[in-house]
Order: sequence, then structure tokens, then C-alpha cells
Amino acid sequence: MRKSIGDIDPITGQLDALRRALLTDRATAGRYGVAVDVLADGTLAEVRISDTVTPYGAELGRLITTLAKEALDQARGTARERIDDLTADPRIAAAVETIELASERPRPIPPPVRQPTGHYDDDLTEEELIEENQRRNQSFFR
Repeated sequence: MRKSIGDIDPITGQLDALRRALLTDRATAGRYGVAVDVLADGTLAEVRISDTVTPYGAELGRLITTLAKEALDQARGTARERIDDLTADPRIAAAVETIELASERPRPIPPPVRQPTGHYDDDLTEEELIEENQRRNQSFFR
């Protein structure tokens, strides 16, 4: 018996299952002679209407599926146009460029936090320090 990729590498199998769930798997719901299939992104894949519900039910299901796909294409096209309009703004292009440049540089290391020298906490015993911290904490809740 031949092993599948998921048997050899579980993460690869999980990634493949996720890819299928997001891109190709369908979910179906139906009742009263009408059923719909959708994809995870909200795309209406198919509408099926039984001829027992209405004459020409199969044709009506195909028509609804076609119209839904056309409407989705229009909505996605409009969204792409709005994205293009936004990214054409020179301020947005400059911000994107700044982000891209920052991602190519190492992250700056913040300077170490310095404690003030001669701080009186350094002269306290452990018990005195605990009492002082309790007083400070209580002052936050008054």
C-alpha cells in the first residue's frame, strides 16, 4: 500500500486539507427540493431546483447560479478598482514603500532601560522592598 504525503508529513497533509477547504471543497444545504453548494469564500457554486418544485426547476437553478457568478464577478471587479484607486494615491504608495524598506532592514534594538543611580530601593532590605511595593500597589487602587 502506497503512503500518502499526509502519512509521511502530517503538516503537509494538514496544509493540503486546508488548501482544499479554502479553494475547492463545497458545502451543501438544501430542503424542499432546493439545494445550494457554496465555497468557503462565499462563491455560490451551484443551485439545484427539483422539477417537482417548479416546472423547469433545473434550468432555473442553472440561471440563478449563472446570475450569482456574474454578480460576484462584478462585485469583485468593483473592489479591485477601488483597491487600484487607493494604491494609486502617492501617499499610500509612499507608505507601502516605507513598509517594504523597513521589512528589509533588521529590527532596531531598543536601548537598555536604565535605572536611576542611587535609587533608595537599592538600600532597602528584601522585607522593606516588599512592604514598599505593597504600598505602591495599593496606591493604584485608591
